[in-house]
This record gives sequence, structure tokens and C-alpha cells, in this order.
Amino acid sequence: MIDLFVQVMLGLNKFLFNNLGLTIIVVGLLSRAVFYPFFANSIRYSKAMRDLKPRLDALRKKHKGDMQKLAAEQSRLFKEAGVNPAASVLGCFSMIIQIGIFFLLFQSINRVITSDINTNFLLWDLAKPDAYRVEGLPVAIPGVLVILTAVLTFFQSKMIAPPAETKKPQKRGQSGEKPDISDAISASTGQLAYIIPVVILVFGTTFAAGLALYWFVSTAFGIIQQYNITGLGGLEPWLKRLRPAK
Repeated sequence: MIDLFVQVMLGLNKFLFNNLGLTIIVVGLLSRAVFYPFFANSIRYSKAMRDLKPRLDALRKKHKGDMQKLAAEQSRLFKEAGVNPAASVLGCFSMIIQIGIFFLLFQSINRVITSDINTNFLLWDLAKPDAYRVEGLPVAIPGVLVILTAVLTFFQSKMIAPPAETKKPQKRGQSGEKPDISDAISASTGQLAYIIPVVILVFGTTFAAGLALYWFVSTAFGIIQQYNITGLGGLEPWLKRLRPAK
């Protein structure tokens, strides 16, 4: 499969005037465009479930001892809201496929870069890391491309995360309700918004700049897609906090 991807990319590179940077940009845009329907359905389903959460919680509390009645009421609520519960399974399946394709493209680009082709693009040699070595420093300093990729990844992670809800702090043992799993997922998603960009800054200095370019283009286009579906999402309250008070 990787050999097929490599041959397709080499053929596309010849078509695009042997410009590897342009080839990687086109591949990044095409990969995002192909998986947009799956991405959009997954995002819309997640948003719909967040919007329905208060009503679902109310149903669980109302029919706590009657699972059959709870299932019937949840099914009715999903139908009224136009939400298909099977979309979560399809979303997970499509996500697994996207991750697999992403790694195939990543490895294919890495092999194309190391082949005997022109790797110069604008300011970068796409076969070398986008990083700078400073004497006396144990680690390399990330270049512009790596830094921009980390910043855009942070923005997209914040957009995907649900907006934080303001809740009154409760003392331990004050409420008998168990923590909701969706709250735990939201918390972990918020933490990943900070962790992943740091990982990119650290390990991006060891990858070829061509891989960083692909990640940058894919992330930038993903932000546009995300904005068209749900707007700023979880990024909006974060940006409001950064605005100076009038």
C-alpha cells in the first residue's frame, strides 16, 4: 500500500513541475477533502450529543429504575432531534480509517522526500528538519514551519473541545452523583490541547520539513472545515479571556 502511495505522489510531483512542496500541499488538501463528509458527520454528532446532554441527564434521573422506559425515551429524543445513534459507531470507524490513511501518507511522504528528487521549497529543504542548532543548547530550536504547525494544532484542539461550562465548585461528598464520563472526556480533551502542540515543538525538530509542511496544511484546512461546521467552538471563550477588558 505504501508503494502505491509513493508512486502516486511521485507521479503527482512530475505533474506539478517537480515541485515537492506544492505536491505535499495538494496531497494535504486532497486528504482533508476526501474525508470531509466523515469528519463533518462526526463533529455534528458530537455537538448534537452535547446539546442533548441536559435532557438526557434528566431522562436518566427520571427513569433511573426502568431501563426499558429510559431506552424508549432516549430513542424518542434522538428521533426528535434528528440524531442517529449509529453515527457514533460510523464516526469511530471513519476515524480509525483516517488515522490509518494519515500514517500511510506520512510514511509515503517520508519515502518520497528521501528519494532522488528536488526537495527545495521556498525557505526550506524539505528533506531536512525545520530546526536550528545553537551551540551550547542541548536541543534544537523549532523553525517557523514547526512553530506555526504547533500553534494551529492548539487552535484546532480548542475548537474541537466543547465550550467550558461554568459550574459552582462542590465539596467532596456534597453531591451523590457520579462524575459524568463526558465531563471526563472533555477534561482530557482540554489537556491534550496543550500537550500535543508541545510534542510537535519537541519532536517536529527531528522530522523532515516536508512532514511538517503536510501536517501544517492538513491542520490549517481542518480548521477551516471545523469553523464551517461549528464556528469557533471551544476556542471562542478562550479568545474572550485574552481580549483586554474595556
